[in-house]
Amino acid sequence: MAVRLSVTVRQVLEDGSEVPVEGELAAALAGPAEQFAGLVSWTAEEARYLDHGEREEVIGQEGRELQRRLLEAAFALDAAREERAAQVTSAAGIRHGTVEEGHGRGVTSVFGPVRVTRMAYRNRREPNLYPADARQVLPGDPYSLGMRALVAYHLAAGGFGQAQDVTEARTGVTAGRAQLTGLAEDLAAWTDDFYEQRARDAEEDLPATDVIMMQADGKGIAMRPEHRRNAGKEDGTRPGIKKMAEIVAVAGFTPAVREPEDIAAPPARRQAHPGPKARDKWVSASVTESIEDMIAAAFDEAGRRDPQRVRQRVFLADGNKQQITAIQAQAKDRGLKVPVLIDCIHVSGYLGKAAAALHPGDPVTAGQQADGQLLRVLHGRAKAVAATLAAVARKTRSSARTRHLDLTGMDRAVTYLTNNHTHMKYDSSFVVMRRLRPRPRARCGFDRWWAELGDCGKIG
Repeated sequence: MAVRLSVTVRQVLEDGSEVPVEGELAAALAGPAEQFAGLVSWTAEEARYLDHGEREEVIGQEGRELQRRLLEAAFALDAAREERAAQVTSAAGIRHGTVEEGHGRGVTSVFGPVRVTRMAYRNRREPNLYPADARQVLPGDPYSLGMRALVAYHLAAGGFGQAQDVTEARTGVTAGRAQLTGLAEDLAAWTDDFYEQRARDAEEDLPATDVIMMQADGKGIAMRPEHRRNAGKEDGTRPGIKKMAEIVAVAGFTPAVREPEDIAAPPARRQAHPGPKARDKWVSASVTESIEDMIAAAFDEAGRRDPQRVRQRVFLADGNKQQITAIQAQAKDRGLKVPVLIDCIHVSGYLGKAAAALHPGDPVTAGQQADGQLLRVLHGRAKAVAATLAAVARKTRSSARTRHLDLTGMDRAVTYLTNNHTHMKYDSSFVVMRRLRPRPRARCGFDRWWAELGDCGKIG
């Protein structure tokens, strides 16, 4: 016997009694109620013939349709309840006195496409104005804020192809590359405003023990063909294809006490001893401003947050000499003592490539070796690690059995550690914190938070 269920939406009055909904509310909720009833009926009857994977697929699709209908119902209620404004004037000061109801537009949401209807305020000299769009913060193009957030996340993680595939699987909406490019351009245009607002909202009355972290990193970005150095030349596909952008960030965090073994550790231990969480992050990037100007902007933001200079500041760098020189110059000009530390993430990357060069085709052994060397670096032995890697490289090249290996990654790690070991003294950096946290040194000399600064998260 077939199972059929119906859903009746009723309104609960103040005295506790219930009455059927009527008018625009009933009309708007009829679609979602019908969809929900159908899904429940399917669960009670037809779902028993399917395996769990098929059930997941059906419930996912029908559930998304229910969400889509609910969103459309909310817009339908807005339209039914919209009241005519007494006067609407454009930015140019021109009054729009003619009002027409029933002007529709499409919105592509994370649940699928929906239809929105609202009043249009007209003037023959200007485009129509839609105050309801402003109240609902609807963008000018069809894509909702939820769709924008979804696209932005996957564009940053994997590029256009991944964003397109995931968006279609998640929403049922197919967005072409041109549409994704337009969304990316629109989102990028609002980046500065987003971080400026976040910076304005950052807490200012924080204890002196709270730390201000500044960070700088360089990122190579692909240039459009017409902007490359060798534009128009036959061999211009490679030289000048990228240009370095300088990215700076400022964030605040409360120090977290960890040891080296808590950082270069399996996920379970890292979760048991979590690092500090960056908050109120401000980010700025430019391909036209100099490294010095971007470093100065980071110092300006830190100074705005702590004008009395009571909080400890630290600067994370990626090892670029021009970058470190600019940081030290800014600190000197402003009369500040700002420790400069190499981000552990960069150190880990170099050590990982060095180990992979020595153990090609054996990622497990390479990973174990890289973790071991990283632990030594976190204990303040960067110079010793560089010497160890150099000795291993010499021995490997002198052996007939291993001289075929390409040790370029190892050579680069040796150079990186040698050039920057003075900024990798993670075990002794605690002295700058004595004024704020006068605690005895731990057994491994690592009861401070410095070494896990790179664990606070990449710029972005």
